[in-house]
Amino acid sequence: MKSEYLITLILALVVGYLMYLVMAPFFVPIFWAVVLSILFYPYFIWLMKKVTASKSAASLIACLTIAVFILIPIILLGAALVHELLNLYDWSEVYLNELSAGGPPSPSRLMTHIESLIGRYVNVSGIDLHSILAGFANDAAAYAGEGVKGFIKNLTAFVFNIFLAFITMFFLFRDGDKLFAIIMEVIPLSDYDKGQIVERNKEVIRATINGGVFVGLVQGALGGIAFWFLSLPGPILWGFVMFLFSFLPSVGSAIVWGPAVIYLLVTGSSVKGIILALWGIFVIGLADNILRPFIVSGKTKLHPMLLFFSILGAVNVFGFIGIVAGPLILSIGQAMIEIYQHYLKDRH
Repeated sequence: MKSEYLITLILALVVGYLMYLVMAPFFVPIFWAVVLSILFYPYFIWLMKKVTASKSAASLIACLTIAVFILIPIILLGAALVHELLNLYDWSEVYLNELSAGGPPSPSRLMTHIESLIGRYVNVSGIDLHSILAGFANDAAAYAGEGVKGFIKNLTAFVFNIFLAFITMFFLFRDGDKLFAIIMEVIPLSDYDKGQIVERNKEVIRATINGGVFVGLVQGALGGIAFWFLSLPGPILWGFVMFLFSFLPSVGSAIVWGPAVIYLLVTGSSVKGIILALWGIFVIGLADNILRPFIVSGKTKLHPMLLFFSILGAVNVFGFIGIVAGPLILSIGQAMIEIYQHYLKDRH
């Protein structure tokens, strides 16, 4: 009996490992399909009741309408970002040409201020800072060019992953309840504990996505308005970048507006730099510090510090999906600790 059990266990491990190898390339679209299906499941149920009783038809309608709801804003925003990138490229090209020619590096006279700042502490009379900075700028431009090539190369894979995500979401809507029942039956916990974990994870996903998107939109809009008001290049572009970084709590958008403050101070635009710093700390930062704990941490019952490190660590390991995967893993871990605590209390 023991040998049969051991053989069965070994075969299960081998098959499980082979399944992992087969499914690993598709973890990202599958993960986002699961997240979106959980977020939009109430909408799917509404379609089932109001539109059609057929699960296949309701699943197809749900996937198509969700795709329109998500992709059209992305396309419109992408067009605006391309326009901003072209404007930013024109600005940087003029700046690099002036810098390479050794003339005034721009209306802001960036090099003059840098030389003055460094010259307070080091003798720079024998150093050609113009050539050094021009070399750095050319290297950065070459690196950016390679990044653009990589982006174009990966665009096909990105579109393919989106297609896979919506195909997976269709089957999750249609057959997800059967799959969910099988998974729940396999988990070796009581029905109460399993229900608690599932409900908590649903709340984590909703709070992380809905709350994160809302906070990101607020911070991105506030940051873009500040860049536009201060006549900084690419307000829509940098507002969008702030939106992306805002998913990292506490420090997210500061990664963008912080260097902009330093740039303004170094180039002599001290008033603009102080205005942006105050706006970033007391307006953008306050929006993050007030809204995020209320929406995300408050609803998920996860400590803000643990939430912060879970997102950072998961993004480092899993990429962009770590924004959701980190809080999910933290939530499951916290739930398991609570279950163990209840087990110890019951024993005593």
